[in-house]
Amino acid sequence: MTTSLADSAQVTSEFKRAMRRLASTVTIISTADVNGNRYGMTATAVNSLTMDPPSLLICVNHSASIHPALMGRGRFCVNVLTTEHEDLVSAFSGRLKGDARFEVGEWRTEDGGMPYLEDAQSNLFCDIDSVVPFGTHSVVIGRVSAVRVDEGIRPLIFADGKLGATQSLTGHVRIASNLSTLTQFLPNDLQSFLKKHPLIDVHLEEKVSTAVLSAVQENACDIGLIVEGPKVSGLEVIPYREDRLVLTVPQDHSLADKASVKFAETLNYDYVGLHTGSQINLQIQRAAAELDKAWRCRMQVHTYDALAAMVQAGLGIGMLPQKMAQLYASAMNLKIVELDEPWAHRRHAIVIRSYESLQAAGKRLIDHLKRSSQ
Repeated sequence: MTTSLADSAQVTSEFKRAMRRLASTVTIISTADVNGNRYGMTATAVNSLTMDPPSLLICVNHSASIHPALMGRGRFCVNVLTTEHEDLVSAFSGRLKGDARFEVGEWRTEDGGMPYLEDAQSNLFCDIDSVVPFGTHSVVIGRVSAVRVDEGIRPLIFADGKLGATQSLTGHVRIASNLSTLTQFLPNDLQSFLKKHPLIDVHLEEKVSTAVLSAVQENACDIGLIVEGPKVSGLEVIPYREDRLVLTVPQDHSLADKASVKFAETLNYDYVGLHTGSQINLQIQRAAAELDKAWRCRMQVHTYDALAAMVQAGLGIGMLPQKMAQLYASAMNLKIVELDEPWAHRRHAIVIRSYESLQAAGKRLIDHLKRSSQ
């Protein structure tokens, strides 16, 4: 023993040190008062009590803002966090106040009015059975009335004053992406990922979709992002996002007054195309071949910026993903014309050799991209 029973201050100090060696799963306790105002707090003092009836125990400080609402409503939800929820820990531990906390994360409300985290490891809805005041806290016993459980086990752990996930979140992830996915979707998704995991190094390289597939197959990258179309064999394919191709034309072009056109109508005009091998070019060439018509590609460029500039100069019409076309239309005085073709709707996908073969950092990024796409 290193403590003296007579010295209560020392006992308290040593007790704190001892508790730092106790690893606990991080949860968020959530409830709503009778007026529907939501309250939440992070908690590690959550334990199962009995299986019959299903019940658990939580401890809540009397000074916590959730305490009056919890006592008044008599119902709460325990949301068990995953390793993807480190940002919620900060939000619910004091960085944000009141209902603003619920702006972080995917929160929903069940039929009984309780807020719950939709993508939590699990949600346990409880009715308060009894409350035992002890010191600065209320020990609350809740009867479990409903449970939601997600597949897979990846709880966020707190030990020695740190979140367990941050202790191992280092590593390197190599990504190869086609231009459309890279420009439309990856900036925001990678920004939010790296904000959560600043110690993970991400290397990103742009390639056409066929080259992306080769890079993944040859282990030249860990994760690939493509526009669906090229034949994929021997790889895992995960749906990611969707977009739509549209036509961009100068404001004074003869097609500018049309809301939509069939692709065949556009083949009477010169085009500005992307570089050889780009998925948009391949789609255009395939569609033109099916019509048994020639695609008049007057010039080819490597970037959307260059394509839009050439269209603005009247050197041809161009095809772009709708999201990018909208940016250039407002900045460069271009007109967008819808394409009345089923192939204009496109699916983007993540391709990997296998999820299990990825290092922890790669798995974490895949999980993040999947969640972002939902």
